[in-house]
Amino acid sequence: MELKVWVEGGPQRVVCGVTESTTCQDVVYALAHATAQSGRFALVERWGHTERALAPSDRPLRLLARRGRAAGDVRFLLRRCPPSVRKAEHTARKTEPAEGRPLRPPPYDEAVTRSGHRYQPSHTNKEPVQNLLADSPTSKRRLVDIQYRDQYRDLVHLVSLQRERLRSQQEELTHCDSELSYWESRLGAEQATREELSRLERLYEGGRAELERLQGATDEGRLGKQEEQTLCSELTLARSQLAHCEARLLQCQQRLRQLCQEVAEEQRRRTLLEQQAMSAEPKSEEPRHQEEDSSSLDAELAALDAALEERKLLLQRLSQELREANLQALSLADADHKHWLESGMFSNRAGSTRKIVGSPRQLENAVPTNKNPNGVWV
Repeated sequence: MELKVWVEGGPQRVVCGVTESTTCQDVVYALAHATAQSGRFALVERWGHTERALAPSDRPLRLLARRGRAAGDVRFLLRRCPPSVRKAEHTARKTEPAEGRPLRPPPYDEAVTRSGHRYQPSHTNKEPVQNLLADSPTSKRRLVDIQYRDQYRDLVHLVSLQRERLRSQQEELTHCDSELSYWESRLGAEQATREELSRLERLYEGGRAELERLQGATDEGRLGKQEEQTLCSELTLARSQLAHCEARLLQCQQRLRQLCQEVAEEQRRRTLLEQQAMSAEPKSEEPRHQEEDSSSLDAELAALDAALEERKLLLQRLSQELREANLQALSLADADHKHWLESGMFSNRAGSTRKIVGSPRQLENAVPTNKNPNGVWV
């Protein structure tokens, strides 16, 4: 597994081959060997605004496993450890001479007074040698140097502490900047997500309105198709009824022609009989035969009259049925013609282009002419 470590003052490093048994000391050794650095280093765990120095025996992967979901926010830093205070003091003590001993022996003229008298034993017993050394210019200069060294050491220690504090504050500021940029990027992503969500909601509302409009248009089209199918079925039924009426009309016309022929034949026969009766001369026959002939003629004439009356009644009945059929056919034709005029299909109608003179309702009355004295039935 790979472990990302931020080296202090350098770029980010990636340590490969890290397992659960890998310790922080192994990671520090690997990074120090890779960067060719020497000194004391420590692995620091940074999580949020807190930092914690890890022990050499700690295992980074176990620490990440303890964080759980927050393991992505944990960062490992390789930081150089400053020398300890005790070690610095020990080094300073080694480099500095002892305070009670001069750096070099004072000259002879500084060790004795300039009074011209020798030291008396009693005088040497009263004043220690350190006081004599302190009164000399060399000892004063040495004391001043020692004080300056102490102040310099304190100032160096204070500067190192301030540098360490500034470095930690700079790292904390960098971490805060990174977190701020991270949250700003997340805020921008959330804002973009909200805008995209609002745009998708607007698209959804527009699509829903368009779908409702299309559904309404589809329903209207379906109703129009149903009405068209109903009108087509009604038109087909009307055409079938019209064809049936036309067939019945043809049958009635044929029957009427036949009856007219029979009536004409009966009239011709009656005319012939009347002519024969009128042209017959009186003969010298027996009155009985004449009476029989006249009675038979009268009977035949009566039968012919009865048949003629019956044919007339039948002709009137057929004429009435023909008129009713004509009226029904004309009413159906008017409805069909009106539907064609409303639907705009009058120009596509197949059939005869002959115009009807006059009103169709006046055709029920026969019009007598010289050629057809009884009128023409259509």
